[in-house]
Amino acid sequence: MSDPRQKLATIRQKCATMLGETSDPLNTSIETSNVDPLLGVTNLCLSSLENPSASKVRLRQLLRQVEKEFEAVLLENVALRKELERYGGLNHQNQPHVTTTSKLRAANIFPMIKNRVVLRTGNPSDDLIFSSTDQHRDVIWDVQIGGSDDRFFGSASADKTSVIWSRKTGRPLLQYQGHRGSVNSCRFGSFDHDLVATASGDHEVHVWKYNLDDNKDDDDEDNEVITQTIRSPLSTLRCDDVLSCADWLQRDQIVSASWDRSATLWQIETGTSLRTLYGHDGELTYVSCHQTKPLVITSSRDGTFRLWDCRTLSHSVQIFNGHTKAVNSALFLGNDRLVSSSDDGFVHIWDSRSTSCSPLISLECVSPCNRISLSHDILAIPLDNRDIRLYSAINGDKLHVQRRAHTRAVQCTALAQCGNSMEFLLASGSLDRHMHVWHIKKLKGSNTSKLMKSLDESLGSPTGLSSNESNRSGGNGDGQNRKTTKRTPLTEKASNVVTLTDKKQMATNSNLTSDKQSQRTMSILSK
Repeated sequence: MSDPRQKLATIRQKCATMLGETSDPLNTSIETSNVDPLLGVTNLCLSSLENPSASKVRLRQLLRQVEKEFEAVLLENVALRKELERYGGLNHQNQPHVTTTSKLRAANIFPMIKNRVVLRTGNPSDDLIFSSTDQHRDVIWDVQIGGSDDRFFGSASADKTSVIWSRKTGRPLLQYQGHRGSVNSCRFGSFDHDLVATASGDHEVHVWKYNLDDNKDDDDEDNEVITQTIRSPLSTLRCDDVLSCADWLQRDQIVSASWDRSATLWQIETGTSLRTLYGHDGELTYVSCHQTKPLVITSSRDGTFRLWDCRTLSHSVQIFNGHTKAVNSALFLGNDRLVSSSDDGFVHIWDSRSTSCSPLISLECVSPCNRISLSHDILAIPLDNRDIRLYSAINGDKLHVQRRAHTRAVQCTALAQCGNSMEFLLASGSLDRHMHVWHIKKLKGSNTSKLMKSLDESLGSPTGLSSNESNRSGGNGDGQNRKTTKRTPLTEKASNVVTLTDKKQMATNSNLTSDKQSQRTMSILSK
């Protein structure tokens, strides 16, 4: 029988030949310190062949590690089962067959899997009707509902496009590609429903016209519909800085909000500036027009929003200072109330006739509030924490929460009622580049009957319009019989701006005659 050492030498020589190396009797081992030790037998050096028990020891060590991992997983599984049984016994003592896993949060079950398991709670009161896929390639800044009978959705995106969608099928019908920068807002025409105004980071407001037959899209929903493309506007309004928003003031007038801290009133036909509204100390974020009256609200990063009366040459203004951070939007709520949203996590409802600096109702939303929408005294508030909340504008009750509506912050919403019922369509745009449309079938809250009564009254009155029409029409039907403003270009600053000191002094002196003073304060607006 040959010597085992000769066999080992022969094996080493064969290995060296296969590796293309020369056998060196002084260095007969292979360095394996940089190789993953979990590779097991393949990582054994040739010197271990001299001692076969070393490989067995290594294998046993690897098997013990695997066994320990398996035991840890098994123990975790047993603990989870016990927790589930305990929660199930507490919540459903009389219903042993009811599954409770969909109602539990991972953080309450076991801390070890908090970052591994996500259990979502289903809400039976809402359904996702449709979601945009790859139509927009960047952030969606604005979503609107408009067109004849509110048949369309409109979206504005940072990908330099604006898209019109079918409300019934959710299909993109038209894409506007005329801008050279991010499209920051879109507004359907208040009177001419086939017109759209878009404001962009390219310093321009574009007014363009669409011609769509939504009924043709509804006839055959299975066939693919070709998306129309528009690249040229009917009118272009050129500004000096980035535009954050633009809204229709009258049939032939538009107000734009700019990063140069001013808002400009434009004549569409001539493309000329009629007035410039100065006074904010920060970039403007939003603009909203009453449209049955020449009243304009501008929001700013300076933490304030302002109510302008454009009927006078001095364009009188009222300042609201209730927020501590940037105001992202402000809307008209009927004829005498206003609503604003801010990065401070609050939505405030104001009385424009009051001299007090305090809001009527304050809604705390925890997370920064972005561009809100309104329909029949119901507010839709998009939040940075990806939630969307619906509140009653009458008493501030929380009516619905659409949790984790998007994968990133929700930037904007649009709310519209479905017929004469308490069901609503909720459209939302997000930083995740998607637009979702939800069917809210039921609103929660203790005062739903009061909301229904208010809704019935609004349906019988000209003030009860849909989300965007409430701002477009403001309370006088279709708004056809409105007074025209005197078109005198003004570029000087307002001479009668109400400062914070003035408002505090007015609030101090209004203890005995607050009603009379509030009437005198807004006497200009009531003319």
